[in-house]
Amino acid sequence: MSEPSGVLSRQLLPASIAIFTTVALVAFEGLAVAAALPELAADLGGVGLLPWTITGFLLTSGIATAISGPLVDGVGTRTMFRWAVGIFVSASVAAALAPTMHLMVAARIVQGAGGGMISAVGIAAVGLVYPRHLVGRAFAANATVWGVMSVAAPAIAALMLTVLNWRWIFLVNLPLGLAALLAGWRVLPGPAGRRDGRVDWLGAAMVGTATVGMAIAVDRLDWSSLAWLAAVVIAASLYVRHARHHKAPIVRLEHLIRQPYSGLALGIGLMVAGAIAAETYIPLYVRGALGAGSALTAWSVLFFTLGWTTGANLSGRLIGRMAESSLTVGGFLVTIPALVTLWGVVTFDLPAAFVFLCLYLAGSGVGTSTNSGLTLLRTATPDDQLGRVTAAHQVARAQGFTIGAALGGSVILLAVARVVPDLETVRRLLAGESADITSAAAQGIADGFGLTALVGAGVVLAGLPAILRLRKYLAPARAERRENR
Repeated sequence: MSEPSGVLSRQLLPASIAIFTTVALVAFEGLAVAAALPELAADLGGVGLLPWTITGFLLTSGIATAISGPLVDGVGTRTMFRWAVGIFVSASVAAALAPTMHLMVAARIVQGAGGGMISAVGIAAVGLVYPRHLVGRAFAANATVWGVMSVAAPAIAALMLTVLNWRWIFLVNLPLGLAALLAGWRVLPGPAGRRDGRVDWLGAAMVGTATVGMAIAVDRLDWSSLAWLAAVVIAASLYVRHARHHKAPIVRLEHLIRQPYSGLALGIGLMVAGAIAAETYIPLYVRGALGAGSALTAWSVLFFTLGWTTGANLSGRLIGRMAESSLTVGGFLVTIPALVTLWGVVTFDLPAAFVFLCLYLAGSGVGTSTNSGLTLLRTATPDDQLGRVTAAHQVARAQGFTIGAALGGSVILLAVARVVPDLETVRRLLAGESADITSAAAQGIADGFGLTALVGAGVVLAGLPAILRLRKYLAPARAERRENR
């Protein structure tokens, strides 16, 4: 049989449909829910819990990704795929029926677990299904599907918010989930190595404790954060000791602390955290500060994701011509100035078009770095360890998403609380109701959003040294390849 020339070649088409359908499922959920945050808060109240509709999802997503890594290696992507989609869709229905913000957060926590499982399955499946010369393009195709959904999801969300209500944003996952199950029920591969589906539950509990503690510490940003950070340090220290003596820890230390894994985990994790801190709350800025309607609010999530897609596809095409580490560094050098410029645009109240352009550029930098990083990860990892290695990397990225979402939410709420102590005013503002201090609340949201962009740029900058150290570590291998050409 001839070697496939593309990810949609006849030999690969069934698996591609399965993988990309599940990507579309999760992509729609993330984008549409972010677009609906103002309506969700206006209907359910509980504005103080609003960031946890995002943070809770990302929190359990990271933990579930870590747990799923050894399961993918042990029982195979096929079985994990079935469980992941089932959990995700069931939680989506629960979210659609939630009568209060507390129950919404609970449903989103379960939904995040299903989303984390889907992420672990999808990334590992790309590395196992496609030949090495197509891996970079397959990761780029994943990003392309995400980009297509970035166009479709805001349009669908805007239509639902205008004609129906926000609950349909969750209910629509039911037919999407059935389509994903139908496409991928049999086509994904089984175990790549020996069949061992055991999970290090004690290690998972320690990782989960550290993850939850970090999210709460960043979310609160007060003196109690120090206590939570202490809990994070204790949990992390206990896990390091545990992992050194356990035969199959949930995340192997070498997959986080040895090059090239350590550079990618720290650098990409911080990059994602900084960018997501600003991107997650763009709908709140557009609705609360700019006073835009439901349609523009829903579409505001498009630009960052469209930029991510552009960067990922550009990276996929340039791999082979440029070193993956060079592309990764290049993404940082685009994202950092884009976020600093975003702060300036918001601070000086420039037109919304400039805000969207900055988000597009920031997204393109993140897409370039994450795609080239995943390709580098695949090149350095044997097949029978791919589930654990990609899961460890996804845990680092998920930590970035979680910390970024929590950080952005806490910065915005702190900025608003300085001028509007009563958060019920913010709920009325987002609902479009009249309020005596609407202008003060709007200015607080604008100040908070601008500050998240500036803080985010600093977080991304903090990740750049890790990537530069990775590039230095890979320098001898690059020189050897040049000599052999």
